[in-house]
Amino acid sequence: MGIPLNLGTLLLILFYTQVHAGRIYGGKEAVPHSRPYMVLLEKAVSNNQKPGSCGGFLVREDFVMTAAHCNGGSIKVKLGVHNVQQEQGQEMLVKQAFPHPNYDEEYNNDIMLLKLEEIAVITHRVRPIALPQTKDEEVPKDCLVSGWGRTIRNVKQGSPVLQDLNVTLDENQLCSDNHQVCSSGLNGPSAGDSGGPLVCNGVAYGVVSTKTRNNTYIYMRIPDFLEWINDTMKN
Repeated sequence: MGIPLNLGTLLLILFYTQVHAGRIYGGKEAVPHSRPYMVLLEKAVSNNQKPGSCGGFLVREDFVMTAAHCNGGSIKVKLGVHNVQQEQGQEMLVKQAFPHPNYDEEYNNDIMLLKLEEIAVITHRVRPIALPQTKDEEVPKDCLVSGWGRTIRNVKQGSPVLQDLNVTLDENQLCSDNHQVCSSGLNGPSAGDSGGPLVCNGVAYGVVSTKTRNNTYIYMRIPDFLEWINDTMKN
């Protein structure tokens, strides 16, 4: 027997329903190679499914950070590219994926480290981005997101060139106690941009995770995961 739903319950369901983050709406083309930490992830999947893609960012010569929901199949990364249709950059496979052990399908702890099979060659186009130094660091409010996700609603193709968008973080009950920070509005990241960095003052403070249907964009708060990050890369 079905459970009767009143209007308030339906509104709550709609409010909390989440979808993968993956397209930058309202952004603009980045200055070519001005984000040398950006990484494109290409996933080869089984069962004749179409390959998927996510963003990521280089945090050490042999480690990329991204979202845990980007895990699955064989992952190839591309570094040092701006136009993915015209540039090859540095391509390499992922040796081992380390999704956060407490990640779940509700996008809690949606963060992952990827150990690369090779060490990236550091150039002006390929360079790691700094992470916060302590878990107590406050995340600045004015930040930047970048990615190759969709730029036009209802168009499936992502952008061939890297896009940038300035976002302002706001106070949101959804993000207050769950290792998350939020931005809101019509413009923001939404499926091919998942896993990209939330960059504030030149430091990666967050990982693009998901969004609610009321256009709240959710990012994992990197300072809360520093102990796990350092232990994983050390071991």
